[in-house]
This record gives sequence, structure tokens and C-alpha cells, in this order.
Amino acid sequence: MIIRATILEMASSEIMEHIPSNVYQDIKKKDPHPLFRAYVVGHEGESTGKVVGAGNMVKRWFASAINKIVDKLQYGIKIFHEHAETNVHEGRIAIGHIVGKAKKIINDNISAIAIAYIKPEFRNLPLDVASIEADIVLSGDPSSGIFDANVEDITGVALGNSAVNRPGFPGATLLSQVQEFVSQSQFNTGGGDMGITISEVKNFIKADGLVPSDLFGIGDLTKDPTIAEHIDKMEEKFEKSLITRKKRINEGFDETKESLIKEHEEKIKEKDGMILKLTTDNIKSNTGRWLEVQKEKRELSEEQMKYITLKLPKFKPEELEKAEDEFSKFLDDKVDELKSIEKDVFGKEPETKEKSPGGETKHKKAGDDFVEDMALED
Repeated sequence: MIIRATILEMASSEIMEHIPSNVYQDIKKKDPHPLFRAYVVGHEGESTGKVVGAGNMVKRWFASAINKIVDKLQYGIKIFHEHAETNVHEGRIAIGHIVGKAKKIINDNISAIAIAYIKPEFRNLPLDVASIEADIVLSGDPSSGIFDANVEDITGVALGNSAVNRPGFPGATLLSQVQEFVSQSQFNTGGGDMGITISEVKNFIKADGLVPSDLFGIGDLTKDPTIAEHIDKMEEKFEKSLITRKKRINEGFDETKESLIKEHEEKIKEKDGMILKLTTDNIKSNTGRWLEVQKEKRELSEEQMKYITLKLPKFKPEELEKAEDEFSKFLDDKVDELKSIEKDVFGKEPETKEKSPGGETKHKKAGDDFVEDMALED
């Protein structure tokens, strides 16, 4: 069976009184600012509505049956958005669950009240109508068309919009809702003298295309803790952005400066290398000329010239300005090296220089005079 009813006026503090502490604490662990609503789901008198498999029927509810509804309202019963074709739960999304219940005299009739917790993602739905889904027993004379109702079990609760869903209980009226905000205060958004809910106010503002500044001045808006906190965060974010940007600019300048210095040093190094290469090439081109000069001056033998020419690529002056002087020392070293090699390796005596009668220089080895003198005596 489906029984339709609506929310009616009830104090926010009274709603909280009917929610067990352990149930409330479990919800708070997952939802810091929970929303609770109180719905009348049945009262003494007659109701209309669909009986699954039998169509619309008029039901008569006595006080005992309403008491039975309160007894059967169990904590944790699932709440759905509108009804399905049957009371089966498969394939339906739960938008909340029952967290409390109460019995209240309204308009001299005993009424059953269900306290519902609505999940955050479904709070903006216009849910001002409640219906229980229950297994009931009907008794009475079928010819009268009115049956006495009694509840065996409640399987779920469906919430909807009164603009679409007509209440089955004609005496049902709007109750209150309560939502805990950051300050942990309770806020009554329903009933009262005006009977206007926050959802209705929001819908009105959106429908007329209004903005907050159309309703409040800039002073009132900036005093709002949420807006003030948002402004502070934006200012902090902007300040951090400026610091980061400045840091990046400085880092970029340092990198550019370092890059320019490195590039300048590389160019100087390249230039010095080119100068050194040109100077070295120039010296190498002069070594041949210097060697010819020293050959005549030193009267170098063919063997000495061959050895010096072989070692010539190793000549690298330490001071370019004194290259020619260093070349002369280089020749001294190579002549001495050759003498040492001939004596130590080949056992040859060093040659001596002697002028011939014709003015020519003769290279003689030690012992040659003795051999010549012996030949003259013979």
C-alpha cells in the first residue's frame, strides 16, 4: 500500500529530541552539517491512495492503527524519491533513511511522525510530501467502499513534491526541517507565519534572475563569514601569486645573466684558442727556417738533422714571445739525446769536429786520429 502525507509544522528542537544520540553521532561522522526533516505519515481519519494490485481505495484509520505505524517505523528504513510501480527496493536509489519517530496530537487527531535524514546530494530536491510504503490488512464491507486499515510492516518511505503528488491524508500539513551549520546552531526553515522554505526562496531568486547584490548591500555581503573567508583566501592566493611571479622573474633574470656570462666566457675562450692556434701554426711554420739557420751555425751532421726532424713535432714553446730561444735549447737537448743513444745503445763514441785544409769541417769519432797516425807511420 502507498499512503501519501505532507510535512507539517514542528519545532526544530523537537525534531532533534526524537533522534537517538548514537544515530546522530554516526551521521555526524560522515556529514558534518546534516539535514533532518519531520513528516506526518499518517493520522486518524480517512485516506485515499493506491493499494498495489487493487487500485485506489478509501481507508479508515483508527488510533490503534496510527499507533501501529509509529511502532513499525524502524531506524534505518530507506527513503526514496517518489514511488515505483511496486514497493520493491531493487534498482531504486536511497536518498536518505529514517532516524527518528514521534506521535503527536494534531487537530485533535493522533498523528504518526517520521524523522528523515536527507543525504547532501539530494537536499535541493523539493521534497515536501512523504508517503509510507507498507504491508497492510484491510477489513470491512466491500459494498461500502471503505475499509478499516491496520499495518503489518513498513518497508520504505517515498518523498515527493506536493505539486505533483496529492496527499492521501487530507489533514496533513507542513512540518519543519533542521540543518546544522558550521556554528552547530539549529535553523528553522519551514512553517512559521510565512510558511516559506529556503528552497522556495532560492527558486524565487533564480526564477527572477536576481543576484545577491539585488537583495543585500556590499556591507552586508562582506560581513557574511563565508564571503569574508573567501575574500581572505583570494587575497592570500593573489599575494602568493605575486611572490611566486616575482621569484620566477628573478630566477629568470639570474638564469639569463648566468647564460650571458657563460656565453661571453665561451666566446673569449674560443677567441683565445684561435689566437693560440694561429700563433702555434705560425711558430711551426718558422721552425723549418730556424732549423736551417741552426744547421749552418751548429754544423749539424746528417744523422743529427734526421733525428731532430723526427722529434720536431714535439717542440711546443712555453712562452710564445721566446719561441726562437726555446727552439735553440730544444736543439741542444736533441743533440745531447742523440749522443747518449749512440753511446749507450750502439756503443759509438761521440764525433768531433775538425777543419780540413780546405776549410771544410770533418766529423771524426774518438780514436780516428790514432788510426790515421798509425797509417802514416806505416
